[in-house]
Amino acid sequence: QAKRRLEAWIHRYVCCPCSAVRAIAKSLVRRTDEIISCILSPYSNGKIEGTNNKIKLIKRRGYGYRNIQRFALRVRLETANIL
Repeated sequence: QAKRRLEAWIHRYVCCPCSAVRAIAKSLVRRTDEIISCILSPYSNGKIEGTNNKIKLIKRRGYGYRNIQRFALRVRLETANIL
């Protein structure tokens, strides 16, 4: 059903007079398989994105660490429950 609806949307807008919408439709044509896989896949990269955000926050909050070992220890301590 997802593939059918995506193809219907693309077919409707690939000949649109607005060049921006037409460009989006052409981009969707090139990536149809990836989009369908993303819709049907039960996997998400949300936890990884959250961990990356947490690490950036630790780095920003720390105003720089004296050595990398202290930074790595702080990251492990604060992200232990996430992963």
